[in-house]
Amino acid sequence: MQITELSRQVQDFLLNLPDVKACRLYGSLSTGTHDEYSDVDMEIDVSGTDNGLFATMLPSILAQQFDVIFADFAPSLAPEKYVLSVALDPDNPFGVVDLAPIAVPHCASVSREALARRNNRYDHTLKLFSANLKHALRRTDCAADVSKMYHRIFGADAAEVGIFEMLRQTWDWLWNNAEERHRKYVRNFRPYLERL
Repeated sequence: MQITELSRQVQDFLLNLPDVKACRLYGSLSTGTHDEYSDVDMEIDVSGTDNGLFATMLPSILAQQFDVIFADFAPSLAPEKYVLSVALDPDNPFGVVDLAPIAVPHCASVSREALARRNNRYDHTLKLFSANLKHALRRTDCAADVSKMYHRIFGADAAEVGIFEMLRQTWDWLWNNAEERHRKYVRNFRPYLERL
């Protein structure tokens, strides 16, 4: 599915929820500078509602309409900002949707520790892999991030391993540990790895 169609489907679904006042795109999709590796960045205005609590409910809300491949919070941003990354399209491995519930007034009700407990190692690694592979394909400097991801998985020093090899070994780990809901999505990274 094209990223523009995915963003429209997510917006249409969210705008039908009673707590949602508006959805606004930001990032490359809003400026028309997106490419085949771009994700969707979307703010969800839930003013009058606890946006921290709304963030925690987003995975189950989205599961009412979409097959959620992975859902992963960004705890380091909380409680000042809440961001949930979800993959909803198994055919587009870079079509991750970053959802940021906002409200006036902002409700800093959910701690970073509480969000970290909601994440799991596999989904978090899958999110990082998608982002790191995207940066490698765009030829941006991502060596430090790829090394950090690799070390988290394998506990090994990445000094002697190149970026391509770290990404390939990470893909192998993802494939070998995938649940059924991840399989097609993870498989669809293979052609992109071959571009490196």
